[in-house]
Amino acid sequence: MRPKHLWEEWGKVINTIKASASVFILLDYDGTLTPIVERPEDAHISSETRNLLKTLADKRGYKVGVISGRVLEDVKKRVGLEEVYYAGNHGLELSGPDIEFVHPEAKELAGSISKVFEELKIELGGVEGVIVENKTLTVSVHYRTTPAEKIELVKQKVLGVVSRWQHLQLTYGKKVLEVKPKLDWNKGRAAQLLIERIAPESLPIYAGDDSTDEDAFLQLSRGVTILVTNTPIQTSAKYYLRDADEVKEFLKQLTIL
Repeated sequence: MRPKHLWEEWGKVINTIKASASVFILLDYDGTLTPIVERPEDAHISSETRNLLKTLADKRGYKVGVISGRVLEDVKKRVGLEEVYYAGNHGLELSGPDIEFVHPEAKELAGSISKVFEELKIELGGVEGVIVENKTLTVSVHYRTTPAEKIELVKQKVLGVVSRWQHLQLTYGKKVLEVKPKLDWNKGRAAQLLIERIAPESLPIYAGDDSTDEDAFLQLSRGVTILVTNTPIQTSAKYYLRDADEVKEFLKQLTIL
């Protein structure tokens, strides 16, 4: 379906939130809390957005979580709030007040992931703009600054390596290829686990900008689901916001409800 701009439906969204005893806000990091940048290490959350997350996490009846493809410790360090829940590696690892979780099967495959990382470094070593990132439970191949004529070569090389590992799979995000354990697990399953463990009666509010967030939109369809995109596209999300600035404004509005 095509989502509606959240501000056009704001009255309806407010009524849904006010009718709920509690709320669990779950947000992607890159492209949602921060703008997309050329190099992953340059994506920094603004102090204003951080303060809004803290205000909401401290608000009665509210829980806040950040669900990212980044390594758990990386996203925790970047957000830097102890009262917030975190999911790293697309939900393979969770951390926060009263919860610590690492998917056991993903943990067992960490050795395979390490070997794939070494193979990919060799295969892609001479390709301009490629960053191969070892995230312990997964590997990311970033190609945002790779010349357009080289992108198909990058995809074929990565696919060639991953296809030799029967317990691993390749998924595609925004200018990134993700090598993950072949498991029935994703951001949606992780978000549901977090909600069930921490606040099972809460209304989920989930915002994300990438294809990996579609699983969460489906899993949390009873809640308020928001795709962050300049151009409304086919999605399982009910609403959209245009960019990280509109997400910040949305968080600001939640603090004054």
